[in-house]
Amino acid sequence: MEETKVVTGAWELSTFKFNVEGRGLQLMLKHMKDRKLMGIKCHQCGTVYLPGPFYCRKCHIKIDEPAEVSDHGQVMTFTIGYADVRGNPLDEPRIAPIVKLDGCDSWIMGVMQGCAPEDVHVGMRVKVQWAEETTGSLQDMQYFVPE
Repeated sequence: MEETKVVTGAWELSTFKFNVEGRGLQLMLKHMKDRKLMGIKCHQCGTVYLPGPFYCRKCHIKIDEPAEVSDHGQVMTFTIGYADVRGNPLDEPRIAPIVKLDGCDSWIMGVMQGCAPEDVHVGMRVKVQWAEETTGSLQDMQYFVPE
């Protein structure tokens, strides 16, 4: 087994600039309360993003057309974690798929449950498992499960 090394210290982030695109995230959260995913579509090229940015990354124009996205999609890639960020072994492997939802061109990352690590594969159909009670937060979309 490979040795896990821990590097202590801090990362200096003051030299980086971050641009948080809050409008698209707010739109998405507003509709998640109703168990719907709402992205933003480019009126020029038709690309749909989730969460939606304020500009199309292909056409470089401002966009603001809401577009409903399915809560079903397919696994584009995935990773399986066997340890936490400190290198401590997990009780169970954690599957982290990146999913392209139907009706959307961007991909989102999540956690998958209800599936053994050896059964996950690229192209696998999955759906969002919604929280029993939705509140309009990112926790409403709990994880992905196989279709």
